[in-house]
Amino acid sequence: MRKGRQATSVAGETDISYADARHLALELAGSAGPHLDAMTAGVVLEPGEVGRRFVGAWLRLWLDGCWSPARWTESLLSDRRLLVRFDTGELVSLWWEGLVGFTADVDAGHVVLDFGDGRPRLLSGAGAAVVAVAGVARLYGVDALLTHPALAPLRRGGVAHRSTGEL
Repeated sequence: MRKGRQATSVAGETDISYADARHLALELAGSAGPHLDAMTAGVVLEPGEVGRRFVGAWLRLWLDGCWSPARWTESLLSDRRLLVRFDTGELVSLWWEGLVGFTADVDAGHVVLDFGDGRPRLLSGAGAAVVAVAGVARLYGVDALLTHPALAPLRRGGVAHRSTGEL
């Protein structure tokens, strides 16, 4: 019985994350979106930078040939970066412009950001769908939201991925 509740919870969380990712895609295409107060979150945006979402996700680094243990993060997703806050309070900016590689798999619930420094970052969980949409739009243009293969589950309205820190 517990497993049934857990599956329902994961499916419900996935439904919500997919819906939020779809809303973000519409906002990036020109629809009005929510106003995020960066000051309340204790972060500083650059002049003209637009905060789009607060996102929770598991973060791992590729170290010594394997993924590090997952660390929970709360991040502010903007049009220029993902501003990551670790559970220690430390803030790290992951700038879209610094990427040399980007791999998203919405079905699997993860996004890999590669900055060419030998330590790709893997974000997983419910927030991955929103990060995938923002990354595709920023890196390949808003029109790619309609064609990028990683976003196909959002276009078909399906729910398939896990939203845990597990790979």
